[in-house]
Amino acid sequence: MNPLIKRVAHYADVGPKHFEGLINLPHKIEVRKAGQEIVSEGDVVDFVFIIQSGWAIRFDLLDDGRRQILNFMLPGDCFDMMSLTNAKSDHNVSAATDLTLRRLKASDFLTAIKQEPALATAFWWVAVQEESILREQIIRVGRRSAKERVGHLILELNRRMAATTGKLENFLYLPVPQSLLADALGLSVVHISRTLTKLKADQLISTDHNGIQILDRPRLEKISNFDSQYLHLEKLTF
Repeated sequence: MNPLIKRVAHYADVGPKHFEGLINLPHKIEVRKAGQEIVSEGDVVDFVFIIQSGWAIRFDLLDDGRRQILNFMLPGDCFDMMSLTNAKSDHNVSAATDLTLRRLKASDFLTAIKQEPALATAFWWVAVQEESILREQIIRVGRRSAKERVGHLILELNRRMAATTGKLENFLYLPVPQSLLADALGLSVVHISRTLTKLKADQLISTDHNGIQILDRPRLEKISNFDSQYLHLEKLTF
């Protein structure tokens, strides 16, 4: 639960004691392999999932099999909050890497956060952030150039990962293949590869088998038109 606690603490004055009711709820730890389904469109989901480790993707599929990734879900992320209203899922969720989840009954989760007003406020802010990320995704795919899209996503994921530690580093551990970046950004894998090569040639990033090193954050932010305000992570520090 530590990644969730650290992330939620960005939005409200909460600490481990506020999470005691949530931590003590009956739950099940589930493991998924990369590519395994978690939620399918049309499912009535009555559970809330908290990512303990690993990455997941939220996506839609077109009739011909093309996939649009709506966002990446990282350690500390909580989904699907629509389960609190017994709504049918309008999207799919699957594991992007090997994944460990904490699964809670939606009714138990709702009872626990009702008992902690500060926690309820914090989760409301989590929902606000997710909506902001989806708005940025629309702009990213609809209006940005390939170079802007890739740089913007690198910076977003870097800051979101930092939310689980409270400290912003210049390295993004990237455990997913370029094909997922392509499906998130509406580009081909070849285009993703070429764009990363251009960013490296401009000495903005370097890459290795573990991820991406940000070499010049101010310049990368400028060429990507990246403003982190939409993430509401003002507590992050170098």
